[in-house]
Amino acid sequence: MPVFLVILPSPYRWRAPLFVYFGFAETLLRPGAPAGNAYYAIAVPIGFAALLVLGAGFWIGWTILTIKVAPPMPEIVDKRDYAKLKAFLLCLITAGLVALFLYGVYVKSFWALAVPAAVITLVVLGMVFWVGVAIITTRATLPREQSK
Repeated sequence: MPVFLVILPSPYRWRAPLFVYFGFAETLLRPGAPAGNAYYAIAVPIGFAALLVLGAGFWIGWTILTIKVAPPMPEIVDKRDYAKLKAFLLCLITAGLVALFLYGVYVKSFWALAVPAAVITLVVLGMVFWVGVAIITTRATLPREQSK
């Protein structure tokens, strides 16, 4: 993938005078210009990951909505169960995010790819951090050898 060095026009120099922009130089320099193959080279893997996660969220919500369960125990009958409402909201939100993502890819929006990429990156880094903390805070429980 080519790396382009982009110098912004003079009104923007005070914000970011110089930066490296990977593959999107033509859309940055000429908004509305076709992005070419560089956009789709990034859109396909990010789109696959984003649609996989959103599809799993929708599937979880749909499963909760359509599952047939045994009647609750008599002692919890009086409590309100909001699981179906939460599942419906999960389905609604994920369907809306899928539509928004697909529209963003259709109009070749940079943000349609940047937001899912940032979320995926932050989730992976969070998992690595969590594993590191778990390793650090785990106490060694191996028995010491007793000398005779």
